[in-house]
Amino acid sequence: MKPSLRDYLAISAALLAILLCGYGIGFLVGERSTLLRLNEASAVSQGRADWASATVQRLTRELSLSPAQQAAVTNEVALTAPPIATARHQAMRQYRRALIDLHQRLLPHLDAKQCQLVEESRRQLQLSLDKDTPTSD
Repeated sequence: MKPSLRDYLAISAALLAILLCGYGIGFLVGERSTLLRLNEASAVSQGRADWASATVQRLTRELSLSPAQQAAVTNEVALTAPPIATARHQAMRQYRRALIDLHQRLLPHLDAKQCQLVEESRRQLQLSLDKDTPTSD
């Protein structure tokens, strides 16, 4: 028996429904993962200043620390926070310098318009590096 036009339309409608459901699920999952990444990025930038308190809170929650243990952990984290902040600061300066070098090496491979875009990005990086307070790197 040969399929009729009605059969082809039913199959097409079913395939379209499957496609739309897949697209909708993919959109929702993608949106959720984007929100998670944005929240993580926000937490990282916001958490720079209060890394020590967030670490103590997390350790207290995960390890069920007693008040005495929490006080000891707080002291240890407070001792560790300055070297971590210094290492992070130095790493970010090194990262910016590496990006500036990369931008410089890219220029011979780009056309004039692309060079302008890369130059602007490189200037912004250099400004952020210059604004950064110098440390003993």
